[in-house]
Amino acid sequence: MRRYNFLQKSDVFEALNNVRDAFLSAKDGNDVEQIMNGLLTFDERIKIGRRILVAECLLSDWKVEDIKSVFKVGKTTIAFVASKLEEYEKCFELIKLRSKRVQTEYERKSHRLVGGSTKIFKTREYTGFKRKDVKR
Repeated sequence: MRRYNFLQKSDVFEALNNVRDAFLSAKDGNDVEQIMNGLLTFDERIKIGRRILVAECLLSDWKVEDIKSVFKVGKTTIAFVASKLEEYEKCFELIKLRSKRVQTEYERKSHRLVGGSTKIFKTREYTGFKRKDVKR
């Protein structure tokens, strides 16, 4: 926050509300992708994704050294994510819950079984449904 000392409280709240409104405006994964690509740099998107991965590993009781070696992140990043995990545990619970819902719907709609009534082992056929197509 030191970097933004020149801003008034109202300016900070307005900026944060704009970010919140931007992410809430998405109705599906395609909209989310458009918003992310429009607002965040590639580097910012990767950093956020890797922080979520580190949080998942911490929740799964991985050792810090294992996380460091697998994801090539520093101890500072792991400590930052661990402190945020303690402070905002519900954040990562919500992310995990949404991820499960998306995965379940994707698995249910992405393929269908085709074949006649006499065919015992039906063939799985891709329907064209993508993870981005999952509605909010």
